[in-house]
Amino acid sequence: MKYFKHVYKSRYILRNLVKQDLRNRYRNSILGVGWTLLTPLGLVAIIGTVYSTILNQPIEDFLPYLFSGLMPWLFIVQCADGGTASFISAEGYIKQTQTPIEIFPIRVALVAFVNLIYSLLAFSVVYIFLKPDKYGLDMIPVFISLLLMLMLGIALSTLSAVINTYFRDYAPLQSLVLQGMFYATPIMFPTELLNKPNYRWIYEWNPFYYIMDIIRKPLLGDPVYINSWIVAPIIIVSLWLISIVLISKIGRTITFRI
Repeated sequence: MKYFKHVYKSRYILRNLVKQDLRNRYRNSILGVGWTLLTPLGLVAIIGTVYSTILNQPIEDFLPYLFSGLMPWLFIVQCADGGTASFISAEGYIKQTQTPIEIFPIRVALVAFVNLIYSLLAFSVVYIFLKPDKYGLDMIPVFISLLLMLMLGIALSTLSAVINTYFRDYAPLQSLVLQGMFYATPIMFPTELLNKPNYRWIYEWNPFYYIMDIIRKPLLGDPVYINSWIVAPIIIVSLWLISIVLISKIGRTITFRI
């Protein structure tokens, strides 16, 4: 397919752009990439301490639960929000060169994915001290989950890049929707709190619940529900294929919209 041909052809440009973004992010910073480890640790420590008290949850259980959900969610938001400006910020490359446009949303997703990996390394350091007995074979599926998360990130970044280029009101609308989905998805609270007949629909009909489940459960060393392994990949692969078809169809005609 033309999409994969373009990405492969521009793989070195893509690699250099990702390196440049990561380097610029930590330029002139004393701690540099250390902030990628310290920021999630501090965020989870503050939020976890407050919410574990409010929700009456043991902090040694709640902190890993919060950490394992908050970091993938931040990745999703970074890909979606960053994607809205991926074509606009690369206007010079697109208009002055023949660089395939497909790589610019991927650039956003890869930078966010690198940050996710660093964050999960911080999670592993914390979790191995809190729950060393949870490390086992149930964690192996996390590698499949990370691959699916990367596909999701590329899909969201690509879709938001295309849509926002044509409809500039999309970016704030998307941010509003994602903020609402954050509170409707069991990220900062256990699913059991909604496990009642009148409230179960809030997460059962929420696609992000299944997506979060396939990354969170392996990180915590728990088995993933089979329905999550069915629903989440279908959603992710579908979005990924739609994004590929959409950007392939539009091609460089998007130049006139930037």
